[in-house]
Amino acid sequence: MGLTYKPRRYYEDRVRRSWQPRTPKPNAAAADALAVGRRRRRAEAREREQAKRAKYKAELAARDPSRRDPKWRRAYKLSHRGLEGVGGGAMGVIDAPPRFRATTVQACGMFPFVMGDTHPLIGTPLGDNMITGGTMCYDPTSATYTSRLQVTPSLFVLGLPSFGKSSLARKIVLGDIAAGRTPYIFADTKGEYTKLVEDLGGVVVRLGHGHGHLNPLAVGALGSIVPNLLAAGRPDLAAQVRAEVLARRRRLVQGLCEIERGEPLMQLERNILGQALRMLDADPAFGPDNPPLIEDLSRLIESADDQLVRRARARDVDDYRDTVRGLLATLDALLDGDLGGVFAGHTSNPVDLAVAAPVAVCVDISSLSASDDKLLAAVMFACWEDGFGAVEAAHTLADAGLAPQRTFLTVIDELWRVLNAGPGMVERINATTRLTRTLGTALMMITHTVKDLESLDSESDVKKAKGFIERAGAVIVGALPRDEMAALDAIIPFTANDRDMVSSWSTPGMYDSATGRQAASPGRGKFLLRIGTQRAPGVPFRTEFTEIEQTRGWHDTDTRFAGVRAA
Repeated sequence: MGLTYKPRRYYEDRVRRSWQPRTPKPNAAAADALAVGRRRRRAEAREREQAKRAKYKAELAARDPSRRDPKWRRAYKLSHRGLEGVGGGAMGVIDAPPRFRATTVQACGMFPFVMGDTHPLIGTPLGDNMITGGTMCYDPTSATYTSRLQVTPSLFVLGLPSFGKSSLARKIVLGDIAAGRTPYIFADTKGEYTKLVEDLGGVVVRLGHGHGHLNPLAVGALGSIVPNLLAAGRPDLAAQVRAEVLARRRRLVQGLCEIERGEPLMQLERNILGQALRMLDADPAFGPDNPPLIEDLSRLIESADDQLVRRARARDVDDYRDTVRGLLATLDALLDGDLGGVFAGHTSNPVDLAVAAPVAVCVDISSLSASDDKLLAAVMFACWEDGFGAVEAAHTLADAGLAPQRTFLTVIDELWRVLNAGPGMVERINATTRLTRTLGTALMMITHTVKDLESLDSESDVKKAKGFIERAGAVIVGALPRDEMAALDAIIPFTANDRDMVSSWSTPGMYDSATGRQAASPGRGKFLLRIGTQRAPGVPFRTEFTEIEQTRGWHDTDTRFAGVRAA
């Protein structure tokens, strides 16, 4: 038999392996015990999870009977709208829940749908609060002296035309009448307040060519209370009122002459006017029921009375006549010139507070042409003086204990026309905005945009006009473009959300091709009330008209287009 040759390395490897220690094999019994424990714990965990799920399903089945039957589970699904499925009765549209407004004492048990509103229910109801849906109440007098939201009873309203500014103003006027206050519309340039005042029993004074007159030499409402003061044993107050009436006469006649002439009167002419008015006041031929006219004033100055000659510092009568020639020409122009004889006769429908306090007073100058700047300026100036004379007369009667204390609301609509009416109007309104509490009258000024205030001739007048907004106790803003909101924000800061919201209201309405009509703008009747000068959110609201307001037509400013309106 043959031998197999194996190399030496083979034997060396066998000897080397024989000397290496062997690795012990694992204990099979111990490994089996660990595996059994793991399997047991997993089984117990599965049993606990199954028991938990079974308990949860049992609770669901107890609450929802549809889960007990597998057929129901396949056919229906319970959601927040009900059982979804054929015959389930799920609601496709859910109506909004009704909202109620009450005090925290009355509504303390209502939860969780309770929304707070910091604006109080005090003042004239204007419409709906666009945030809470509740009633929006506001007027400058109540907000100042009842709810104490603002510090001065003045309001500035801005907004583009045809978005409801005048309707909002008439609602405030209506609310003040209901509250016992007396609104006074000094110069209704468009006749928008006439019907409201007439229907409520107020006094309407119409001025214009062929419509009525305003006698600047009449004693007015202030002079009509002198007999009452004398009868009550107050000659001191009567003397003060007479002096004030004379001062108002002089101020009014001098202002009308300067408007007609276009330049200030000379000092000698002012002295002659003052002396002539004093002489007319002392003339027994004239009285409260028969006041002198401009014609009587002109005739007295032309007579060259010795007192007038001395007042003119004239050497003789000829020198006096040379001095008063220009003044007489101006007075003649007031009788029959550019002013058209509006100041040539006795006052039509005068306001007499000595008899009874009117519900409201409206001076309708809508018959005046918008292009007749001189006449418009003169009428506005005269209405201003006569109106504040009536306010002062009411306060004087109250101080004497002859009448209850009354408060007023002064409305200046179309402020841009008033400011551009003539010299001194900006300063006159500027003084009024600072003395609202002293005069006992709230002030509401209405214009379109900030550009109306920036269009004045002098820079000083522009700054004074912008100061009207700064000093206003509150500002109500209607639809305005974005650049106007930026200009207004430079005067009174607004939040970014308020600026965007007001700017969106100026978007025009869409044209409906199906009906062939232009839809109303989304901003019509929407306003933002801003109180104070701090950067704080305003209160957006939407005006709402009652049935009486709609049927009476108090807010209809398009009556002349009634024949062309779409059915």
